[in-house]
Amino acid sequence: MAVRTSRSRRRARLITTLLAVAALGLGGYFASRALYSATQEHLGYDHCDVGRYELDPDQASVAATMVGAVRKFRPPLPERAAVLVLAAGLQESKLRNLAPGAGDRDSVGVLQQRPSQGWGRGRAAVLTDVGEATREFLAHLVKVPRWRTLPLATAVQAVQISADPSAYARHEAEAQALADALIGRTPAGITCSFAPPTVVAPTATVARLLRADLPVNPPRTTPTTVTVPGASWQTAAWLVAQADRLGIERVDYAARSWTRSEGWRSSSAASNAVAATMYRKA
Repeated sequence: MAVRTSRSRRRARLITTLLAVAALGLGGYFASRALYSATQEHLGYDHCDVGRYELDPDQASVAATMVGAVRKFRPPLPERAAVLVLAAGLQESKLRNLAPGAGDRDSVGVLQQRPSQGWGRGRAAVLTDVGEATREFLAHLVKVPRWRTLPLATAVQAVQISADPSAYARHEAEAQALADALIGRTPAGITCSFAPPTVVAPTATVARLLRADLPVNPPRTTPTTVTVPGASWQTAAWLVAQADRLGIERVDYAARSWTRSEGWRSSSAASNAVAATMYRKA
């Protein structure tokens, strides 16, 4: 299924072009006014906020999938595992799922794992699956003695074997905030704002991807809604983080409702299920 990617590159090209026009002095005052109007329109940019940290929707989607892989790992892992793998992803790729050729040497994926070093069973395609890349990190992490109590940089370095192990530590506060929001420890901890979707996934696809990422009860679907009985704030956070690429317009849970244009607001939403409503094109 095709899903949306961030509009960041398109927006950057537009603004660069407008700046170039203004720099050429075409029209003087009128060019400046056109530049101002166009940038005001387009600087309502796509972004997600987690506390004082900002990501774009692509990064939020990757982070939510990583945290989901932690929650589905067996035996169950504490939140510290999510903090460690998110810090690794922030340092290695800025939470980007790097394609073959985009990383250092033969490194690929959100964690820049190297197939030539045995990651992904030697196959780059395996490591571009964010969930699988995360699971492989965790499988190595749990073999590190005392990983739960080691300093973050020490624990991550034992898995990643980086040339600069101290670099991981600088991401600990952000990784903790992301983990708190995406696990659901911080209710309504992530909010995203973006333009009207250009692609809206079928609700059956949303339900399938949700179950692949999170340990949830089977969702109920209609043509425009996905409802997850017995779900929690982690499911609500996952839906918000994936909303841009899947075309989700609204998420409801526990007396709160999120929309892409207004963020989280108080509502009459029930606490016994998380519900998502898809965007409906005019």
